[in-house]
Formats: sequence, C-alpha cells, structure tokens
Amino acid sequence: MEKLDDLVTKYFNTDLGIIFNQVGIDTKKIPEINHQILKETTLAQWLLESGRGNSELAIQANNFAGLKWRDPDMRGFAEPLKIKVQSEVKDVEFCQFKDIDAFLIGYWKFLTRSPYKGLEEHTNTPENFVGFIKTKGYSADPNYVAKVINLLPEAQKLLASATGVVIPSVPEQLQLIRAPKEVVIGQVFSVEGKARLADKGKVLSVTVDDKLTVESVTIGQDGKWQFEYAFTKTGDRKILLTVANQSLELRLQVFPITQQNDSLSNDPGAKIIKLSGSVGVGGVNKADDIKAIKARLYELGYTWVGDPHTPLRDRGLDEAIRLFQSIIAGRSTVKGDGRVDVNGITHQWLQAANAPKWVIMPDSDLQNGFVNAELAQTNDQHDFGTHWLANAIKDIAQDYHQNYRRTRPNTAPFAINDVSLPHGGDTPDHQGHETGMMCDVFLPKKDGSFGGIFWTSPQYDQEAARAILQSIRRQKLVRVVFFNDRQLIAEGLCQAASGHDHHIHFEINPPFKA
Repeated sequence: MEKLDDLVTKYFNTDLGIIFNQVGIDTKKIPEINHQILKETTLAQWLLESGRGNSELAIQANNFAGLKWRDPDMRGFAEPLKIKVQSEVKDVEFCQFKDIDAFLIGYWKFLTRSPYKGLEEHTNTPENFVGFIKTKGYSADPNYVAKVINLLPEAQKLLASATGVVIPSVPEQLQLIRAPKEVVIGQVFSVEGKARLADKGKVLSVTVDDKLTVESVTIGQDGKWQFEYAFTKTGDRKILLTVANQSLELRLQVFPITQQNDSLSNDPGAKIIKLSGSVGVGGVNKADDIKAIKARLYELGYTWVGDPHTPLRDRGLDEAIRLFQSIIAGRSTVKGDGRVDVNGITHQWLQAANAPKWVIMPDSDLQNGFVNAELAQTNDQHDFGTHWLANAIKDIAQDYHQNYRRTRPNTAPFAINDVSLPHGGDTPDHQGHETGMMCDVFLPKKDGSFGGIFWTSPQYDQEAARAILQSIRRQKLVRVVFFNDRQLIAEGLCQAASGHDHHIHFEINPPFKA
C-alpha cells in the first residue's frame, strides 16, 4: 500500500492545469471544477488497472494505468519495458516511468495521442471521460466503464484523506433509490434501488400487501435493481422487498383516478383525442389517428414529431412517444414501447389537462435569487425538460429566497445546471437525465458565488446548502435528492450517490393525472 499512498499524496498535490500545459491539453476547454472530477476518475481507473498499486507493472515501472509503449509519442516521457502481464499472451512493451511524478505527466501525455483527439470535450463527468477513452481504444473490456465507476467512492475517500477529511463508510445494505409516495389506480410507476454487491445476480423478492406479485427482479452486476408496477386497488399499500437476510419496506398511498392535483396556470388543458386504432411502433397507424397524436405532441412541445398536418410517421414520432411514456411513468431513462393504444395509459395522459409539456427551463430571476447557469453555457444543451420540473424549479427558488436568502442577501443564489437534452434521451454526460424530470444544482460558496467546489472544500457554504435542500424537500413532487455531504445525509435531507460531491441532484415524480 506504500506505493499507492505515495501516488495518492502526489496526485492530490498536483496541479492538473500545469500538467495540461506541459503536455499540450487545452486548459481553456476544461473548467477548473473538472480537474477534481478527473483526479477522482483517473485514480479510480488506476486502482483498477494496477490492482491498487500491487501489479508488477506498478511496482517495477511506476505504471499504474497499463500504458503500452508508443513510439515516438512517449519518447522523453518514459522508456520501453518488455514485461509479461496476465492480460497479454506474450511479453509486451509497456511504458516505464522513473518515478510517480513522471507517471502523472506521462499518463496525460499518453492521452494527447491522435486517438484521443477531442478529449477536452469529455471531462465533465466520470462516465463521459471513461466512456470516451474506452471507445477510442483504451480498453477492450465491455464492462470497463462500470468497473471504473464502481471504484469512484474508494478513489474519493483516498483523495479526501489527503486533505485530512475523513469520509465515513456507508454500510452496504438494501437501499431504495427512486419510488413515488402517491399514485393513482392504473398508473405505472418505477421503483429502483441498490443491493450489496455480494447479492448481485440474486433475485429480489417483491411482495405487495403480503402477496408475491412481481417476479424475476434480478439484481444487476453493479448491485442495482428496478421494476415497474401498477395498483388496481386504492388505499394505503405496502411493498416489501427482500433478498438474503435483508428487507426493505415501501409504503404508498393509492388514490382513485378522479383524485387531482391543483391545476397549474401553465398546464396545457384537457383535449379529447379520438382514436380508431393504435399509433406508433407496431400500431394500426391510420392516417387520421397519426395526425391526431402528432398534433397533440407538437402542441405539448415535442416538435420533432414533424408536421402535425401530415400522416407521415417516422422515427421522430416514435421517439417522442417513448419519451412521453417514460415521463408519465416517472422513469429517469427513456424506455417505452412507443405505441399509443386506444384508451391506454399513454392515450389518457395525452388527453389530460396536466399532460407534461416539453419546455426550456426557466430564465434566471436575480431579484428572487435564481440563476439558470445552464442557459448561459452555449456549448451545452441540457436546457430542456417537463413543465412539471420547470414549475418545481421556480417554486424551490421562491421558497429558498423567502425562507433563507431574503434575510441574507449576500448568500449564494439557487443556481441550476443540467436538466435534459432538446429531445431528451441518452446523454454521455449522465446516467439518467433523459426524461426532463431531474435537475442538477451548483453548490453555494461562502463568498456568495456558486459552483467549482466540492462539499469537502473550505469555501463550501453548508448552511446555504442545507436551506436549498430544505426548499427542495418541501416540494410535493420531489422523490429523491442525491448529495454526498455526510452531515446533511444524517439529517435526512439527501442520500449518497457516486459522483455527487460537487453538486446536488434532485428528481420529481409525475403528478396525479388531471
């Protein structure tokens, strides 16, 4: 472990900006906050590649990243060393570094080679960075990204220990990540959680009101599990989740379909859509039915369905239907059959008075202490989401201003960042953020500014963060908040999640259909 300890200490005290300038990486394209993200991510990568500093390559060559010799790119930064490693059938030339300092520079020099051109545009999240270098040939392991991400908490603890900050371990246990508290009859909802890694591959038992009603919920290799369900009876309901010797209880209230939320001023209003057959993937797809569905989706902001006056059905319509289905189910990722069935849940929601509109997120309102920093980032398009989320964001900002910042005008504002892309769907920057139901929030700083720090930083304003979390929690639709400040986790305001040391992430559930 002495070798690894030296690596962590030296890396913690390394200014990545200086290294980037040395090797030719464009520092103007990598914000300073990304430096810490990159340190944590690359250290996790090195833990994996070097067996926590115990590999022969790390011991003999100070090569913690499995870097192969590349001539002439690495000349002057390393020397070739022919060595036999388990992953290769014969001796291969690897980079040998004279010491750890040389390795730190050499690693980043390695990534300036032509296969990794454009690296600077993929440094804002661990998933984005590791996914980019993997696709460019860094690793042939199909599970490489997941393996590195799973080591992030360990890397974060190691780097935090170099600051003197002790991050207590969170015991592995059956955990609930996402679930609603209230639903209506027939509403399909998603439940997501995490189990111990030791339980991967096992089947999670799901019992609803003492009856086994959901089958074959398998725990994934990363410990995560997920299932969907819809109640057919009203009342206080109970779902019991069990695996091995652990159990978790979830309680929900199920209301009749007539139960409605208070109508919002910007709800689109109800609209009768008469269909003679299904529309979308595998549907009947009669011309008038296609036009009716396209017209409603276009009206709701899903404009990529194309001209609503024509019966043309293309991929844009199918994708819009899938996104709409994922939103009304409360999913964080896009998943749906892409078909609107007559009088089915999707059809009912399209006719609803509070059907989810697809909108750009609210403008900054400095008078009320709200900043939408995402809109100012012209090179980023995570500006879109549901009008449900837009309403929640404005309500959070107003609550935070009235209950905290109004009497502390020099406190940081409520400042948001990423939501979803213009058409929703997959984004390399996040695991999730696909359905316009989740939002990232910058951390407040003691000088009244925001962003660019981690919760372990002395600049971090914990009191303001607590107030922001309290305002988020006061919103009825909010279902989960991720943020790794251990004190605020202990207060029940948020829960831990990998990669959430430098921002707050919150998600909402769908409202009742009105």
